[in-house]
Amino acid sequence: MKVTYLEHSGFAVEYKNYVLIFDWYKGKVPEFDVTKKVYVFSSHAHYDHFNQNIFTWKEDYPDIHYILSADIVTDTEGAKVTYVVANQEYQVDDLKVQTLHSTDEGVAFVVYAEDKVIYHAGDLNWWHWEEETEAYNNSMRVDYQKEIDKLKDISIDVAFVPLDPRQEEQYYWGMDYFMKHTDTGCVFPMHMWEQYEEYDRLMENPEADSYKERVMKITGPGQTFELED
Repeated sequence: MKVTYLEHSGFAVEYKNYVLIFDWYKGKVPEFDVTKKVYVFSSHAHYDHFNQNIFTWKEDYPDIHYILSADIVTDTEGAKVTYVVANQEYQVDDLKVQTLHSTDEGVAFVVYAEDKVIYHAGDLNWWHWEEETEAYNNSMRVDYQKEIDKLKDISIDVAFVPLDPRQEEQYYWGMDYFMKHTDTGCVFPMHMWEQYEEYDRLMENPEADSYKERVMKITGPGQTFELED
């Protein structure tokens, strides 16, 4: 499996007969084998997770399918599109797609493709903000943990999870809960706003000792990772 970091929360996953592209909104996208099936996921309509230019890709790839959160309203004329809502399962060709409810907007994705399970959080995260009320932050904690606990019986091969520096001392809470409450082979931090030193900060955090060897180090757009089976 080859994973390419595109930018922000955008990743491309290439494996055997398919390519999955998640939450692209900017950054160079690699050229893929045109004989492979291409699936493009957008978790919600926020500008940093969706760009309508994804529909130009259908000119280059004859077998491309778009899987979009239902809050995305755009012109999809001529494109093969499946709209999704939270807490549902969808069969898209040979893929099974399970959705979770985001703690911000839209959905998170669990994708069962061939013999792999891939999780992309979108903006599903433990969003704790110091300026918010205690009631708000407690509700966010409950909602996030409820969604992640739905994954406890799933073996996830690759995950993409926010590690947002804007959360200050709470930057790692979502990642930490996810890694301690799921069976995940490796995780790619995302939504770092190009502050890639957040990875080093996490590596120095003793709370991450039990899983830090499974956290992939991202240093910039275009970086590729070859993952062994």
